[in-house]
Amino acid sequence: MRFYTGDESGLIKGIDIDANVSLLEAQARAAKRTKAAAKAKATLKPTEQAPKPDTSIDGVNMWTVDGSVSRERSIQQLCATLWSSGDRVLVAGRQNGNIDVVGYDGQQLYTYANSEFSEKLSIKHNGRLIAGRQYVGLGATDSQFLACTNMGEIRYQSFATDEATLMKLPLDAFRMRTHRQRPSVFAVGGREHELSVWDAETVKLEPQSGYAKPQSAPIFKAKNVPNDFLNLRVPVWVTDMQFTSDDATHPTIAVSTGHKQIRLYDTRAQQRPVQDWEISKHPILHLLASHVRPELFFADNMGNAHQMDMRTGLLTGTFKGISGAVKSLALSEDGSKLAVAGLDRFVRVFETEGMRQPLHRAYVKQRVSQVLWDWDQKDLSTEQLEEQEAEDIWESMDKAALKKSTKRKAAAAS
Repeated sequence: MRFYTGDESGLIKGIDIDANVSLLEAQARAAKRTKAAAKAKATLKPTEQAPKPDTSIDGVNMWTVDGSVSRERSIQQLCATLWSSGDRVLVAGRQNGNIDVVGYDGQQLYTYANSEFSEKLSIKHNGRLIAGRQYVGLGATDSQFLACTNMGEIRYQSFATDEATLMKLPLDAFRMRTHRQRPSVFAVGGREHELSVWDAETVKLEPQSGYAKPQSAPIFKAKNVPNDFLNLRVPVWVTDMQFTSDDATHPTIAVSTGHKQIRLYDTRAQQRPVQDWEISKHPILHLLASHVRPELFFADNMGNAHQMDMRTGLLTGTFKGISGAVKSLALSEDGSKLAVAGLDRFVRVFETEGMRQPLHRAYVKQRVSQVLWDWDQKDLSTEQLEEQEAEDIWESMDKAALKKSTKRKAAAAS
């Protein structure tokens, strides 16, 4: 298993986890090393220096792909796409406004610098103070990227030229997601900003320089739910959304809210949600739709992660052992494992069936803001591992035999 993470210190890291080394086995080996180190330290003489303890975890290999420690270059959004060369690359949106394209080998391929992020803001909106810009969504293809800020500024720009579509939507956007089959189609929502779906390639804008308001209607515009039992208006706080169908013209969308609900929208049926469940005890901040089964994974602001069935609206599992708020979720290609990362500096891997047990974990040292699962890196099966071990044994035997024959020839010659 291979993951790529972006953190609040501005680093992009790669993590390899051996799927055949379980969490319990790794913990047992680490405890055994700690015990042996403590025993060896107790036998040292006063003049001898204790060896540095081995804090590595078996089955985990970690390296820095790009970046240096800098809070100004904190990773706010991270996605992967194919580059024009045919290789997969990482696209990162940073706190200083830069959009960086980085190869898996760490090569810097493209940078767009947004000077507007250096401006200090003091805007009161919906009872909150917006003090600065930040990226709330990022998507990319091999030729273009689409980014959204909390100011409702949409930039759809080509990597090859400076030509860009600049669209202005309402303030206080909280999340933007692109369609996986058609990345120019995106959904956006936020505080007092109902869900809307747009196509950046077909939208018509007002004739003005800079960010312009759209003149054409969106693909879909949600309508607020009816008033509550006291006949009071229900406040709007869209926190995340996921496209749950491959149809980009009339998509179905799952939405999470800061008021503990998960809603399903069918853009062909009506503007209001076709399903509305209050399923959490805390505000839901992150949502992930399975591409394998009709399931949703969501996490709240208290470090709780859950799994639910979209057909019934019932919880089917809970992932325990998370210490801090969850910042990002990622699913394996076959949908059998879920990666969870957040403020506790761990990337944890859980099974999505059975008891939802933790399978692996890696300590990243920094607070993780984004995690991506590299589906191109396949896990070896038990049979493949046995074959590889057998080949390694035969290779080592051949090398040993060759070395021994070389020594005999040298002895005979002398």
